[in-house]
Amino acid sequence: MVRRLAYLVLLSFAAAACSGGDNVQRPRTVTIVPDLTGYNTVQLNSADAGTSGAPAGTFSYVVVDGAISWYMFASRLSPAHAYRVILTAPDGKEYAVASHQSGDDGSFGAHGVETTLMNRQCVGSEDPSRRALENVGSLRVALKNDGSARGASGNDLLGSRSALPCGGNGDGNFDYVLRSANPVSLVP
Repeated sequence: MVRRLAYLVLLSFAAAACSGGDNVQRPRTVTIVPDLTGYNTVQLNSADAGTSGAPAGTFSYVVVDGAISWYMFASRLSPAHAYRVILTAPDGKEYAVASHQSGDDGSFGAHGVETTLMNRQCVGSEDPSRRALENVGSLRVALKNDGSARGASGNDLLGSRSALPCGGNGDGNFDYVLRSANPVSLVP
């Protein structure tokens, strides 16, 4: 009796999933919202603050055992456009830690965990060497347009990494879009 009931329930779920014609084949969007309890949050201000409807964002982070786990969220960006997450050390050296494309609605979300400051996206010849996070103290955060071409770049001056991925818009535009007004402290 229990098996028969379970079989009928499975059939009803299958029938519900198959109803609606072509909808079964269409991909569905799932939004996962991270639990940011215990994370610090820094506001990201528009690099062009004078415009109404300017981009806005947040950078949420937590430092645990010498690593920083971070989430960046932004809105009112250009739809389906590639952007770079940039961490800047106090000496001004920039590290491109992520590149991601905004959604069709202009929303952006990216996540990363850094144990060492290093470029994870292709950059030009000014690629700074890797740095331990504990030697940095604080960081500035920014979101830039990703003007790189698609493909890979073998630009590692130290010869210690393989080619870094390039997944940008291919237009050479690396202008800032969002910046943190306050630094992110890496010291507890």
